[in-house]
Amino acid sequence: MIKLNYRPSKRLQKIIFAIIIFAIVGAIALYFYSRTYAKSQKVGLPMTAQAFKSISERIVGTLVGMSVSAFIIAFVSLAFQTTTGSRILTPSMIGFDSIFIGTQTVIVFFLGTSTKIFSNVYLNFAITAGAMLIVSMLMYGAVLRNTKNNIVFLLLFGLILSGIIRSGSTYLQTLMDPTKFNQLQAATAVSINSMNAKLAIFLSPFMIVICSIFLIRHRSYNILALGEDNAKNLGLNYLKETNFNLVMISLGMSIATALIGSLTFLGLLAVNITREIFKTNKHFILFLASALIATFALVFGQALTELTEGSVPVTVIIDAIGCSYMFYLILKENKKL
Repeated sequence: MIKLNYRPSKRLQKIIFAIIIFAIVGAIALYFYSRTYAKSQKVGLPMTAQAFKSISERIVGTLVGMSVSAFIIAFVSLAFQTTTGSRILTPSMIGFDSIFIGTQTVIVFFLGTSTKIFSNVYLNFAITAGAMLIVSMLMYGAVLRNTKNNIVFLLLFGLILSGIIRSGSTYLQTLMDPTKFNQLQAATAVSINSMNAKLAIFLSPFMIVICSIFLIRHRSYNILALGEDNAKNLGLNYLKETNFNLVMISLGMSIATALIGSLTFLGLLAVNITREIFKTNKHFILFLASALIATFALVFGQALTELTEGSVPVTVIIDAIGCSYMFYLILKENKKL
C-alpha cells in the first residue's frame, strides 16, 4: 500500500478554514431551523414573528455557550496533549466531572436544595468551578512535586481520585430523601439543553480571555511539542511551562464542565482530526482549526438531536464516535512501538 504524506500549502489551509467556517454557518442555520420552523411543523402551530423572536433570543444564548465551550475544550485538549506528549489523552481523565457531581452532592446533602448556594445559578457555579480548580491544583502540587513531573502518574492518580469521589457521592445520594435526590439529579445532569444561557453569556468574556492566553503562547507549545529534553536545550523552563499549562487547563475545564457538562471525547476528536487534516505542528493553526471543528461538531450534532426530538443526545453521539476513534489511535500508536 502506498502511503501518501502530504502537507497542505498555506493557500490550501486557507481554503480548508473557509470550508469549516462555511460548515459552521450551515450548522447554525440548521440549528435555528430545528428549534423554530421544524418544531412548529411537528406540533402543527404557525411560527409567528413574535414567537420566532422569543425563541431566537434563547437560541443565541445557547449558541454562544456551545461555541465558547467548544473553543475552550478544544484549546485545553490540545494544550494537554502537547504537555503530556500523547494524542490519546484528554484532560477529562483527571476527573473534573466526578468533582462536579461530588460538589453538588455535598451541597444538597448538608445544606439542602433551599439554600441560596444551590438555588443561585451564579453562586453555585462559582463554588463548583472553584472546587474543581482547587482539587486539581492540590493534586498537581502533591503528585508532580513528589514524582518529578510524571504526567502519567498524575493521570492514574486522577482516575483513582475520580473513582473515590464518585463512590462517596453515590453513598451520600442513597441517604437522601427522594425529593432532594431528584433535584440533585436535575442539577448534575448538565447538558446543552439544560445549559443556562444567561450564565453562558456572562462567562463568555472569561472563556475568551483563557483561549486568548493559549493562542498568544502558541510558540511555547511549538517548543513543548519537541519533548522535555529538546525544550530545555532550547532554553524553555519546562517545569514552569508545564505547571502554568496545567493551571490554565484546570481553569478552562472547570468552567466548561460546570457550564455544559462532561464532553470527554469532543476535544480528542477535534484535535486529532485537525492534526490529520493540516499535518502541521504549528499550534496557532492547530488551536484555531480544532476549535472551529469542535464548534461545528457540537452545533451540528445538537441540530440533529433537535430534529430527531432528542432520541439520540449529542453527547452520546460524540462519546460513541470519540471512543471508537480513541481505540483506533491506541492501536495505531501500539503499531509504532
